Amino acid sequence: MAPYRSIELLAARSFDVVIIGSGPAGVAVAERLYDERPDITIAVIERGSTLLRQHFYANGALISERDRFLARHQVCPWMGDLGEGGSLLPALGGRGIVGGSQLHRFYTADLGLWSNGLWPLTEEELDPYFHEAEGRLLGGSRCGGLSQEHVCKTLVNLDARHPPCGPTVDYERGPSAGLSHRSSVERLLALHDRDRALSSPRLGIFTDTRAVRLIAEPTGAAHVSQVRCAPAAGSSRTHFDVHGRIFVLAASAVESARLVLASKDEAPNDTLSNIGRYLMEHIYCRGYLDVSHREEISDGPVNVFIPPQSDAMESRFQIEICSVKHPVDDRSLLRVTGSAAMDPQRQNRVTLALDHVDSHGVPRASTTLRLSHSDERRKALLLRSLQDVAKLLGSKWLAPPTVMPRGGSYHEAGTLRMAHSPAEGASAPDGLIFGWENVFTGDGSAFPSVGVANPILTLTAMGYRLADRLKYC
Repeated sequence: MAPYRSIELLAARSFDVVIIGSGPAGVAVAERLYDERPDITIAVIERGSTLLRQHFYANGALISERDRFLARHQVCPWMGDLGEGGSLLPALGGRGIVGGSQLHRFYTADLGLWSNGLWPLTEEELDPYFHEAEGRLLGGSRCGGLSQEHVCKTLVNLDARHPPCGPTVDYERGPSAGLSHRSSVERLLALHDRDRALSSPRLGIFTDTRAVRLIAEPTGAAHVSQVRCAPAAGSSRTHFDVHGRIFVLAASAVESARLVLASKDEAPNDTLSNIGRYLMEHIYCRGYLDVSHREEISDGPVNVFIPPQSDAMESRFQIEICSVKHPVDDRSLLRVTGSAAMDPQRQNRVTLALDHVDSHGVPRASTTLRLSHSDERRKALLLRSLQDVAKLLGSKWLAPPTVMPRGGSYHEAGTLRMAHSPAEGASAPDGLIFGWENVFTGDGSAFPSVGVANPILTLTAMGYRLADRLKYC
């Protein structure tokens, strides 16, 4: 698909802010800056095409169809451990267009529980940005009815709760009817629709375009002046450069780190020791309960979550329970998913596979991601807790809970994490990457720890926070 304005016209101009990646983080930066700084121009670079103009579930799709959609459209450009199950969804809006059924804030305990993964900011500092993210993203739908109430009551000792929702509650919808939170692609295309009506457009969207290298000014200063891009296969152009004053990396924890590593000759060597380090994701476990013979559970939608049972390290996991239909015989099922945090470990990392290059001659990212002893204990406790949920609900597993392959959560974090110094991380608390004058990390790569919750809400809140820093640059 062609970009939203021709590459020739876009590449001929210089932008104030260039955002690499159109997922929840990148779009949060774009929409905040667009609204609050009417004097600046913004470019968004996305390797995928549009694919969808709104959230996957808003197209009438069922939760049970999500995995089939991903199987058709996702790609895995990475080597190493995340190659088992990790992938990108090449699309405007990134993987946020198929985001989970529940959006949660980052839990307070996860900001300071890991001594080697402390967040250099407080919950109080994040709170107004979370409020804004919730106002923009969360819809008003919530499951209601006998089945929802029965599950909440049955699991009351586990503190089962209704998921977060917007201020106006509609009990007519449920996860089988679609989710109402707004995706990043909806918000970005809304900005585009507003922008194209202007006599002097301020927003450029490059689709089917891959950022391959950051290029610094020839003066020797670590000040990036452009990003080299490769167009989609079949283009007559081999590459082109997008010029800018400020650059935001929001292409995923793996791809953002890969881009910095591919550009390492442009930065001082003494700032590179933690680039790509502390790669993390969620340990994902999933099973399906057959509730077709349980009228009190199968007669209506269910969407419930169980938060961590304590602030102890071993309890850093969350469980989500959603009703789905069997893809063959339409039986009522409960999809039970557990997501556990991983310990920040310096040896888990992203590197460049210099002997494996893509069609543009760019080295692929290679990943190392191994569980610690603490991770293994947390995983075992999570699996036992999933069995407890099945027993309390009095239902049998159609498919017992299993640990998904590494990368299967699609919630990578770390690699350019925030810290007070280059000895502890790769970027400053405001997102500025150490050693660079004008390159910021704007996605989950900035997370010092991955926590428990789905990261979309936190990514969005952090995007607004970064935009507030950039609007004064």
